Amino acid sequence: MARFKINVFIGVGIGLAIILVAGVVFMQKYPFGVKKYKTIFVGMDAAEKAGDSIGWAPPDDTVMESKFYVYSLGDETMCINSSCGAGAYFAECLGGWISGYKDIGDVADYGLREAGVDINKQKIITIADKDAKIVGIYPGAGIRNLPYIMNNHRNLVSKETFDICWNMMPRLWK
Repeated sequence: MARFKINVFIGVGIGLAIILVAGVVFMQKYPFGVKKYKTIFVGMDAAEKAGDSIGWAPPDDTVMESKFYVYSLGDETMCINSSCGAGAYFAECLGGWISGYKDIGDVADYGLREAGVDINKQKIITIADKDAKIVGIYPGAGIRNLPYIMNNHRNLVSKETFDICWNMMPRLWK
């Protein structure tokens, strides 16, 4: 009986250690926002804003006026709004503009290339307000993380809009 109690105690201890290690790994891998990342900082101008020409064919050749702007580097080759995937559907539902690029030539990279960052191996999401000023920087994040990222920026849209869009997301994302 004493041996059974010791084995249970050791088993519970190992289980708790595994959960703790997994939590630490998750905390380091999950893209929490930062105030500054290399050459990007909160408050600087976004890569794209309303009225900017982005070189696509009409009607997608100009950035539309939006409640906020999402710019993704290193995740999708080239995409605009819902063509960027499920996370982009959520941002578009909220009334935001989203575009994603990999290093395909002359894309706005916030000066990261000049700073020695290989943007082909880096994923970064920036969130900008309606005035195109960056309010969130998420290194390591992909477009699929947008529903969780936008939780940090609920002030960019009304509560009603956020709730409607959130309730439309598949249960898996909640």
